[in-house]
Amino acid sequence: MEFYAKSETKETIKDHTNQLFKRFKLYQKLYQEKLPLTEEDWNLLKLSIQYHDIGKADLYFQNVIRKAMGLESVPVRSQYQVQHNVLSVLAIPEELIPDSYDEERLLYQIIAFHHERNRPIHQAEVLSNYEKNMLPYKKEIEAHMGYAIENNPDVTRLNLISIGDRIRPSDGNIFHRYILLKGLLHRLDHAASAHVPIELSHDLAVGDYVNRFMERAFNGAKKELQQFTETNQDKHVVVVAQTGMGKTEAGLLWLGKEKGFFTLPLRVSLNAMYDRIVNPDKIGFSQITDDHGETATGLLHSTSLDYLLDTIEGDDSTLEKVHAQSKEFANKLVISTIDQVLKFPFFYLGFEKEYATMASSKLIIDELQAYNPKIAALLVRAMAMIDEIGGSFLIMTATLPDFYYKALQRELKQPNKPLHYGEFIDDRVKRHNVSIREKSILDCAQEAAEAGKKKKVLMICNTVNQARELYKEVIRQLYKEIVHRHPEVEEQIETQTWSEIHKVVVQHYPNVHLLHSQFTQKNRKRLESKIIEFAKSEETGIWVTTQLVEASLDIDFDVLYSEMASLDSLFQRLGRCNRRGIKPIDMINVHILINDVSGVGSVYDQDIYQRSLALLSEQNGLLLETKKHELIQRLYDEEALAGTAFKAEFDETLRQLKSRPLYEIGKQKAQSLLRDFQQNQVVPAMFLELDEVQQAINDWENANKRFERKEDIKRAKRKARRTIEQYSVSINKFKNLSISDFYGIKGLYIAECQYDTKLGLLTEEADGFFS
Repeated sequence: MEFYAKSETKETIKDHTNQLFKRFKLYQKLYQEKLPLTEEDWNLLKLSIQYHDIGKADLYFQNVIRKAMGLESVPVRSQYQVQHNVLSVLAIPEELIPDSYDEERLLYQIIAFHHERNRPIHQAEVLSNYEKNMLPYKKEIEAHMGYAIENNPDVTRLNLISIGDRIRPSDGNIFHRYILLKGLLHRLDHAASAHVPIELSHDLAVGDYVNRFMERAFNGAKKELQQFTETNQDKHVVVVAQTGMGKTEAGLLWLGKEKGFFTLPLRVSLNAMYDRIVNPDKIGFSQITDDHGETATGLLHSTSLDYLLDTIEGDDSTLEKVHAQSKEFANKLVISTIDQVLKFPFFYLGFEKEYATMASSKLIIDELQAYNPKIAALLVRAMAMIDEIGGSFLIMTATLPDFYYKALQRELKQPNKPLHYGEFIDDRVKRHNVSIREKSILDCAQEAAEAGKKKKVLMICNTVNQARELYKEVIRQLYKEIVHRHPEVEEQIETQTWSEIHKVVVQHYPNVHLLHSQFTQKNRKRLESKIIEFAKSEETGIWVTTQLVEASLDIDFDVLYSEMASLDSLFQRLGRCNRRGIKPIDMINVHILINDVSGVGSVYDQDIYQRSLALLSEQNGLLLETKKHELIQRLYDEEALAGTAFKAEFDETLRQLKSRPLYEIGKQKAQSLLRDFQQNQVVPAMFLELDEVQQAINDWENANKRFERKEDIKRAKRKARRTIEQYSVSINKFKNLSISDFYGIKGLYIAECQYDTKLGLLTEEADGFFS
């Protein structure tokens, strides 16, 4: 009799188990000397692999699989739906159970909880299924697997009772052994189920590729930051570095020959980083095989599969495999958002897989300044936990709040690796001549419009609504100027609607654009590409944006107009003006507007904003990099922030994380806590009339009828959803919109509102704003 483990692939339990052993051998070869595991630990892991899925031989479970495969059912004497991982514990023969109490607990719990169902274990039901559905087929099961299962009722009952309470930090050293062994079993099991290797391109060293790139591009010359990280590969490192210091190369040089994770806060930044790293004309850390596609560098975020499908030539199944490899952490280097790899401080069900992976890896956190106090606290906690498990971290940031670093030092009381800090700030490159102005950014529309005729002008607002109003005002000022020069133009427009006036303006000034987060995915991609192309060109014009451009886009403008913001955010904006410091600064090129500022108290913490305003008020004129650094240090001084809501939020989050209970929430809940879970995808109702959207809805609804294989059904539905999502907008919890479910597609909604290709999502009528 065949005993099946998977219905989709018709894979037997023996075949699946053998796939785990195949991956185990490679993993042990690569990491046996690096991980703090004894020979007994590795033997425990082997025994766990051997028996982890044998409970699937339960005939009740087999009938579920056989039904999915279209096979005839077999007679069953016990009809309980029992977790196969618990049954697996009962099958371990008495002679294989370790003598040590600690190792016995490890073995039982690694197997019993290698699937985290968060369901109670009903002992009578488990014993009934084992004794009535498995033991009568003992010989068949043993013949199938090639090894024995226990048949003594006293032993099986004792095994079940001995699963006991979950292993916790209070159990001492056994806890970290449990983390490593259970986490490795998760990785091996998931990789085998996904039919991807446990490790890919393990013989490649990203540091070698960076060095070759540096030879080609810079004759091997390395900047001070890059030398610092390369010489401190064996330590935890925190660096504060301004724009232009070569942070990407510095981070990759720190990784050297080790497996690494490189995290950034924004998906668009990750996509650009991935392209740069795999590009053979740049760093070129890439290895492509016929069986696995790209194996050296992986990309991992919530829409990374869509990005691969949209940008890389190849059939969908190959790209899906490439994505699966990244999800299983198989690549030598994984470019990722933090929610994909740093959820483990929440101790969610199954957190051991992520955490154990960090024990044999090095982690880079780039742009720490982009995270709010809650996420920063989680990152500090994660860094301390990584040190405990034996991993390494590098934090690279343009600005570092003083109390974040002090908190990290406190958490690393007796670190396994030393913590090295470095500052890399160079005043020789002068970028910004600043004017602090008591005006609203809306009052600068005419001035900016005039400047945009001869220069590249960037205007940044704190909120989407303010950006829209500013864009309208810029259009209004340009229209007035056109009418003043050509009075006949006004006579040619009958109703003076938004679309008619906008059309006149862009005919005379084509490079006037608005960019913010509330455009459809399709329009936003187009606008992001357009602003990058514009920045590289010799053209002049105006772009009105939000803080979306602070860290995500590599752009360089001549003049910046910005609403006042917190200093760390503001200095990121300054990095989008005269980015390389090669433009003249004898004239003011940065205008900071401090009246009627939007987003204070919502986008930016009130205390931090007011302190930022007070610190910046005296800084008119040349603003050097050292001065920016000094101001940030003063802004986030631990003593000065005592009693503020900002610091209280950080401190309280860190306190809660350090005392957080284990095994209480699921993976998806943990992931939502690391994302802006108030964001929702809405499709304006007007797009439902499009043939492309109608066809996609039809494809989604009929996928089950058109295809038989689950993989084909999923692929068809994903393709349909991707088409629909091109017309979706991310918004905060629906605002005041009337919404409804989108034809049963989870996470998508229909919004009863207007949408304008120049303004984005509208909650109010767009026409008539010139009156």
